[in-house]
Amino acid sequence: MSKPVGIGIIGCGNISPQYFKGATLFSEIEVVVCADLNLELAASRAEEFSIAKAVSVDELLADPEVEIVLNLTTPQFHAPINKRILEAGKHAYCEKPFATNREEGQEVLELAKEKGLRVGCAPDTFLSSPLQTARKLVDEGFIGKPFGGTAFFACPGHERWHPNPEFYYKRGGGPVLDMAPYYLTVLANLFGPAVSVISSAKKVFDERTVASGPLEGEKISVETLTHNVSVIEYSNGATVNAIFSFDVQGSHDLPMLTVYGTEGNLSLPDPNGFEGPLKVSRAGQDWEEVSWQHNYEGMRAIGLADLAAAIRDGRKHRANGELAYHVFDTMLACEESAESGQRVQIESTFESLPAIRASDGAAPLF
Repeated sequence: MSKPVGIGIIGCGNISPQYFKGATLFSEIEVVVCADLNLELAASRAEEFSIAKAVSVDELLADPEVEIVLNLTTPQFHAPINKRILEAGKHAYCEKPFATNREEGQEVLELAKEKGLRVGCAPDTFLSSPLQTARKLVDEGFIGKPFGGTAFFACPGHERWHPNPEFYYKRGGGPVLDMAPYYLTVLANLFGPAVSVISSAKKVFDERTVASGPLEGEKISVETLTHNVSVIEYSNGATVNAIFSFDVQGSHDLPMLTVYGTEGNLSLPDPNGFEGPLKVSRAGQDWEEVSWQHNYEGMRAIGLADLAAAIRDGRKHRANGELAYHVFDTMLACEESAESGQRVQIESTFESLPAIRASDGAAPLF
């Protein structure tokens, strides 16, 4: 690619520095402009990260230098802003979740198809070196045929550190919609589409207390289920046991992600990151760390870079809207099954795409 794809960022809040920094790692993209409802914040980010322009949202959407718009607004605005981006004739990439309900998620996918444009969505952590190495090992039969796995996220709740955590405990919040995207995206990348879910869930605490920041000591009324236990069936025949919880007090010794195969198991690192040990255990053997076959610096924005390269190469990008919608659909199924007490069939699907080529970081990734 002779010239990087121009990126415009809408939303300059807490997550944006990770993208501003991450974008500098990839020659495929360049952030050329940023925007926020708070113009002073946008100007501050532009100065902090040496971005040429800080403008209004309307100006950004009209900017001819911008080919892809990164949507870092709050979740309720992801789908509406994505629609505005597509209507402006630009490709859209947003933070997770893809939408707040299935209907608006489908509307975004249909509009992109109608316009001949692309949509993408975080998390892109499944493109990290250890997790892409895991994908390559599974594809090559390194652990035999994968037949199961576990996924565990458990903590005492985000009110311990977040300055304004109330939205985590209202309808539309909770550990599944907040944290499951990282885990379920990795599992979908390894196993393919999920086909059904059966779940149980509860709310352990009716009230939470903010532990830090200007709201310290204030009480939060909990409206959503905060401890979800799910069994997820995948199209390749694998069965995954998953726990997503804001109610586990103190430390726990549960593995974050494990894949069981007929010839051995893989232990994967934190899917909400870009590094960590990848381990294998065969019958009768202890865990041993596996060297990454993909070895490149990772940071949020790798999904954007893959999207930019895919546009130029005329291929599908990996962190695409169909995958993001399927993960979102699976999360909603986990919550719906818990509320109804019934197994929920998952109607959405996506096309599995190849792993990133093995690389030592010197050659182009895409």
